[in-house]
Amino acid sequence: MLGLIAGTVATITATGGRDNDVRFDIGLVAFGIAFIASLLLTSLLIMASKDNPKGLGEGSGVNRSSKNPDRKGGHGH
Repeated sequence: MLGLIAGTVATITATGGRDNDVRFDIGLVAFGIAFIASLLLTSLLIMASKDNPKGLGEGSGVNRSSKNPDRKGGHGH
């Protein structure tokens, strides 16, 4: 929808009056840019609204929990 609006407005405004040729090239470029921008915005909003998995905070690395870090030295501690 955003692409159609941007393409229409760009085509009409770039033409510059009744006596000039219609500028479909500028309208198509504006349509493409607005369409891709709306797809990117939609995908970012969808990714931002996803909840994290339940097991993500339990840890899976060297220190499985920040409350109980591994006591193995190794670095002079």
